[in-house]
Amino acid sequence: MAGMSVTVLCPAGRRVNVKVTPNTSILQIIEEASLKQGLNPDQYELRHLRRVLDSSSNVRHAGLPNRCQLEMVEAPVLRSPASVSVHIATESGLRLVHDFPCTTTLWEILEYHRENSGVGEEFLPPVESGQEVVLVYAMRRITCPELAKVTLRTLGLIGGKCMLRHSVQSMSSAGCQAHVSSSLARRPVHHPELAEEEEKLVVENDAGGHSVAPKYPVPHSRKEENYHSQEMDVSMEEIPDMPVFAPPLILKEATPAVPSHSSAECAVPLDLTTMSSPQKMPPPPKVTKLKSVSHLVNHQIGDHNAIVFSMADAPPTLTGDEDDAFFQLTAEEVRRLYKEQRRALIELQEAPLLTKSMRDMEESSKVLAAMSRYPITHLRIHFPDEHVIQASFKPTDLVADVISFLRPFLACPTADFSLSTRHPHRTLSPSTTLVAADCVPNARLYYEGFPAEPPYLSEDTLAKKSSYSGACSSLNSMNTTKTRPLGISDKGHTLSEPSSSSTSSRRKEEALDLGTRPHASDGRMTGTVPKVPKWFKVGK
Repeated sequence: MAGMSVTVLCPAGRRVNVKVTPNTSILQIIEEASLKQGLNPDQYELRHLRRVLDSSSNVRHAGLPNRCQLEMVEAPVLRSPASVSVHIATESGLRLVHDFPCTTTLWEILEYHRENSGVGEEFLPPVESGQEVVLVYAMRRITCPELAKVTLRTLGLIGGKCMLRHSVQSMSSAGCQAHVSSSLARRPVHHPELAEEEEKLVVENDAGGHSVAPKYPVPHSRKEENYHSQEMDVSMEEIPDMPVFAPPLILKEATPAVPSHSSAECAVPLDLTTMSSPQKMPPPPKVTKLKSVSHLVNHQIGDHNAIVFSMADAPPTLTGDEDDAFFQLTAEEVRRLYKEQRRALIELQEAPLLTKSMRDMEESSKVLAAMSRYPITHLRIHFPDEHVIQASFKPTDLVADVISFLRPFLACPTADFSLSTRHPHRTLSPSTTLVAADCVPNARLYYEGFPAEPPYLSEDTLAKKSSYSGACSSLNSMNTTKTRPLGISDKGHTLSEPSSSSTSSRRKEEALDLGTRPHASDGRMTGTVPKVPKWFKVGK
């Protein structure tokens, strides 16, 4: 976002171009535009697309695109500066709270707490120690050179409260973001069969006391070899003109014995990193898939094919940061998006006006179509302690039926609770059907209510807990056995489009009907004079 700027339309009709960054506050934009036009910044506020922007927010959180147009309008209430309650959260868990004027710099705030809050020298270390203080506010990282220049008003704060995260870092790690976690890594999974295979791959001593080198590098421990995200310890890029064989991801259960070599060949182990002359690598051993070591545990706890399991047993997903090229659109993608937006705009402009009864009829048709296509809806009710109850219901069932179904499995069956959805957060009314609550064909619901702390489920329910793989397999089996075909309903009527053969036959019949049916325009199209009835006389 280098070279980002916005255009501000001032009350006098003049336009002011203001250069900004993602960390620039809305209040800074107002002050800079007012300074160029000689206006009082406390009397105005910015508006973008009929939305009044918060002066304490910044460009990143306001969602302003590059080169957008902002309108400066008069504020209903005069903006008056006041004191700001600053909360500083340290790495040790200490919370420092004090009120400061909005013109106070961040360095003055740190010096005040060092002198009056009883913090140690590590709170504000000297420059000779090679460490510096880093403050983070709204994803903005402020280091020592900026602490003496940045004020609370620069951050857009002229009143209220704010939270600053305090950390001490070495100057060598100045480019590291403070208080930001790294990407998640896959949890190490222990496979007993692979452990036995490693023991078999240990180099055995021959009769002469010399070690026999294996055909491919053998890792010394499971920590040194990661079959998912790491490569072999030996760098293959340093070997010129040598065929590279990837290490086997999964080894077979029984590896063939390593053929023995002479003592002269095995006296010195093979070093791939120091070889200068290209040699032919031996073929890698045959690899077969390892048998699944995870067991499917599937216990039904009641009606509706109910299963309880824990999300802690789910396999972790490997996440990573995407590069900038992932978010760049190609010319074809831009062209397709433009066509879709233009089509949607045309549909909105040319759409006929509908009455309330017509809109209700359209919604009813959508609901009936969903009910006909999906006879069963699958729900997963998530509890705060990562336990999940999976069950199947009919689209016509009420949310109250789901609540009544869950009560026998709770630790406190008489507790008051509700079910809600997220993104966006919406609490479901008990009198609403599942299809009206947009829970068809599947939905993820969340438990909210009493008790506020675990356990939420009873001990008898947790004793019948299934595995995550068992719950997924049960869901897949229900989808393959109990899902109605899309073309047939309960009564056998066709719901989907007819086949090509029936369509072609219908078109032939319509063509025959059109050919035998007389039309008033046939004469005009063929150029022939139509017949005049006998009773018609010209001049009357």
